[in-house]
Amino acid sequence: MATWNELSNDISRAVEETGKSIVTVEGRGRPACGIILGGSTVVTAAHAIGEEEDLRVWISPGTPLRASVKGRDSQTDIALLATEAKIPEEQGRPAQFAENPQLAVGQLVVSVARTRRGNIVASSGILSGLMGEWHTARGRKVDAFIRPDLLLYRGFSGGALIGSDRKIIGMTTGFLRRGSPLAVPYATINRVTKVLLEKGYVPGAYLGLGLQPVRVPESLKRKLNLSENAGALVVHVEPGGPADKAAVLVGDILLSLGEGRFSEERTTAMLSRLVPGQNAKVKAIRGGELFDAQLNVGERRNR
Repeated sequence: MATWNELSNDISRAVEETGKSIVTVEGRGRPACGIILGGSTVVTAAHAIGEEEDLRVWISPGTPLRASVKGRDSQTDIALLATEAKIPEEQGRPAQFAENPQLAVGQLVVSVARTRRGNIVASSGILSGLMGEWHTARGRKVDAFIRPDLLLYRGFSGGALIGSDRKIIGMTTGFLRRGSPLAVPYATINRVTKVLLEKGYVPGAYLGLGLQPVRVPESLKRKLNLSENAGALVVHVEPGGPADKAAVLVGDILLSLGEGRFSEERTTAMLSRLVPGQNAKVKAIRGGELFDAQLNVGERRNR
């Protein structure tokens, strides 16, 4: 078993090594950190840069680089930056991520960040909560719920959370769940940044519908031999939208859309699984009878 001194020195070395992949991100607003993905590309916390487009990235004291925003997704708190020049490897190197980390509640983790002066700073704790994929308040998928029990000081958002293998588990943020620091896992960072690099935004599903949850009356369930207890009442149909083209009407009760059932999960979480361009089968009730339709999911530009 390692002595306290050996453990302390090992953690210190891990922080120092990880710090070579961490930059300070600064605009007119709050300070933040970023993780070097490679070349001139940096990922940071979207909430920390707000709507700013002109930023500076600090690799070390006295060496700022101008950076522009390639894309941002506020729903996963991910923003992708491009520096004006390639980041010299002797100053900052691409991060090493743990693609399939073996995590367990109680494991020791460290958050690594960088100050405005270029100094490496850290905060340590344990993993206090873990679970599989989850959805943010607006329904965006995050591949894993990772909650460290540590203090995120001012400017730590956009920094790195590392585990015992010294690799980065994810990007730290205090934005996605109020009052609780989380780590956006590598799988989510990788998936979202690829879309941001291509489009500059993450497209969302557009249906052209206004929906309201309702319960299906027992008499109607018996008549139609339904297992669903609830559905979504159509209260608005956008003229010319995907739902309008699929002949969905105000007053219809949607039971399922694509692979999701309205009675089994939150509407926002279910709709987030839809992909622009997808042909989704609609199962609904109209005038006391069942009907089916095909709906071609449109695209909404999400910032």
